[in-house]
Amino acid sequence: MMEKLPVELLRLVLDWVACICQNRKNDVLPLRLVCKAFDTALRPIIFRTIQLEFSRFFEDQQQLCIGSLGKIGPMCEAIYLDMMIIREEDEIARLKEIFSPIAKKVQELYPILDSLRTYCMSDSSFDESHFRQLLETVLNSTPHMRRMKLNLPFQVVSFQGSPATMLFATTISCLANRDEEAAILETLVVDHFCDTIVNNICNNPIDLGNTISVFGGLENLVLAIKRQDTRTFAFNKNIWFLIRKATKLKSLCLIGWNIRREDIRRSRPTVTLQQWQMRAIPYPLDARQNFKDIHFLELRRVDIDPHELVAVIEDCSMTLKELYLIEVYLKLQGDIQADNHSLWIGHPGHRKSPQTCWIAPELRDMKNLDLSIIRATRLGYDCFEAYQNQTNPEYDIKDPSGMDQPFEMRFVETAMGLRNTPKSKQLDQLLDVLPPVQNSNQPTSDNMMSEVASTTEFQNELMDFDGNTRSASSPVSLSPSEEAEKHSHSRSRLKRRSYDAESYMKYHNTTSHYKKSIDGHFNNHNEYALRKLQKLISCADRGMSQLTSEREAQNALEINTNTGQIAPPAPPVTG
Repeated sequence: MMEKLPVELLRLVLDWVACICQNRKNDVLPLRLVCKAFDTALRPIIFRTIQLEFSRFFEDQQQLCIGSLGKIGPMCEAIYLDMMIIREEDEIARLKEIFSPIAKKVQELYPILDSLRTYCMSDSSFDESHFRQLLETVLNSTPHMRRMKLNLPFQVVSFQGSPATMLFATTISCLANRDEEAAILETLVVDHFCDTIVNNICNNPIDLGNTISVFGGLENLVLAIKRQDTRTFAFNKNIWFLIRKATKLKSLCLIGWNIRREDIRRSRPTVTLQQWQMRAIPYPLDARQNFKDIHFLELRRVDIDPHELVAVIEDCSMTLKELYLIEVYLKLQGDIQADNHSLWIGHPGHRKSPQTCWIAPELRDMKNLDLSIIRATRLGYDCFEAYQNQTNPEYDIKDPSGMDQPFEMRFVETAMGLRNTPKSKQLDQLLDVLPPVQNSNQPTSDNMMSEVASTTEFQNELMDFDGNTRSASSPVSLSPSEEAEKHSHSRSRLKRRSYDAESYMKYHNTTSHYKKSIDGHFNNHNEYALRKLQKLISCADRGMSQLTSEREAQNALEINTNTGQIAPPAPPVTG
């Protein structure tokens, strides 16, 4: 019966099944047994990505069937290499040293730390030769592989990064030495790409040559960067040296290590100026070059110097069409006044000093910049305060018009030259948020169902806002209050997508979508590794909380002047 269904209809149904099971790929596998038609339709979807996690490389557990790999390899277009759980001996020893004072109070801490030795690279698990051998076998069997996500070890305290450097260098070496007839790697996603790895790669001529060879064919690059070494500034130039070697790059996404926070962050007095500066994503102003073909740029969870931010965008301005800024914080230092510091938008009626830059006006007036899309989410400031008695800083967070409009909306409108736009053009601005699918960098075949669904919903909302057409799923009749509420909700969502990056990128993502799903069907997901890391981090948090409590209690102890012994402070006198 199933064989009699049109192939197009069958693929449409199974695409929806894959969409529903994005985090549960194994739930789709039994459907291959339903009939031959299901098996034929599902094979290209299920085997589009080969996932390799750390247990696959254990010498005594390698169960990779070469025969099966030869059958599914030609269908593979992406590899997800997840080595996040890999630990190193120095890291475990350092954690034990830190938590030794409270080991008896957090009894499960040491067993958890000891269990991590299972995930250390050694003769008892696997070493570089085993890793290279298996990876080469997989790459030789997947000639059409064009996309890779590499999840490097997430290090908690260690700064050496030797396993991470080895894993990255070996992976790049295997990619650089693929068969000449194999497809060129076009998309690379690297998680936990720390500065020590970058510096180690650039200091090794062989590793550097392999990296330049692989980067030369990239069209899409996503780097989740982490700063660890605060002793050297070599990373500032090395990271951009590598990125510039991707001469065919069209889409670039840089993700920092910051957590969500308030609009304005002030550094603690204990933080030194060098430590504060090292938190930023650097861009060397003394070695600037224009990027040849970058169309899409996303910066997420990063701190950056305002002049360097303008320089990055200006060096991409010849070809840049889409700009996304998510949780980006400008680095500001010193006493902040209305006209002597760089700001996101600036102050109307004030003339800034020549040494500063106001980002939105700079983008609006940039000579070669012709953006079709700019979106922003949770912009802010990261301030270094050398003194505690500074005057109150004057930022541009507050809406000077008194209309309490979102800060990001005012930034986008200023950067695009849309401030004070007549009301008659409001709908034209909203039309701009409709995803231009034809310009998307994401393969249409990979995301057909999500593209169709999101675009249809968007058009329904837009027509509902215009008042000309009702959505097909809307009730036949609504009460006046329900009608007003629905109209207000649709208008609010459309308005938010016209400036908010996260809302807009749910429907049109040309930069970071591969970080979530390297093949466009199933999310990059390794639940086992996540559970292990969450257990470690949760236990480490308990240990740090216990250490903090003991340190605070110790600081509160007093010396008894009569006996000379240390004792807790006397309780306050009441009554």
